[in-house]
Amino acid sequence: MKIIISDIPDEGLIQEADQPLLINDNAKPDIAHVFIKAVRFGKRVLVEGLVKISATLKCSRCLTEFPRPFDLAFKEEYLPSEDISRDKDHELTGGEMDVSFYSNDELDISELLKEQVLLAAPMKPLCRDDCRGLCPACGEDLNKGACDCRKEEIDPRLASLEKFKELLKERKE
Repeated sequence: MKIIISDIPDEGLIQEADQPLLINDNAKPDIAHVFIKAVRFGKRVLVEGLVKISATLKCSRCLTEFPRPFDLAFKEEYLPSEDISRDKDHELTGGEMDVSFYSNDELDISELLKEQVLLAAPMKPLCRDDCRGLCPACGEDLNKGACDCRKEEIDPRLASLEKFKELLKERKE
């Protein structure tokens, strides 16, 4: 979704649209319903809005994709990229850390929308709270049922204790 800065009227620009957003690299784009108000103050542009989306996330335990609804409000301030120093070793000031930049009189808010959804998404998304995940041995989805490879494995760090356990059994006999 692009906004032409010079086309923003003095009273501000209000837009409402459906915007495709690619949240995961492997998934197809999800459709976000976006409401935006852009106000220009000289070269500065303030963009406020709401984004509603049912994003497709991948469960961190069983790797299945599932929809997760988001209803997010955002506010971002933009300055022209020409206003920052062209020096390669330019150190950002505290004021520059809180703003984003636009160039060529055009502002693309697609990345802003994607960023807002990714920031709101959990770091380890779960398809449900009681997700059992995948079997570490065979990779079977344990949510669909138990697998047949339930072999008891001993943690290599505790292998010496297994030997000690066998010694205790021998002494008892």
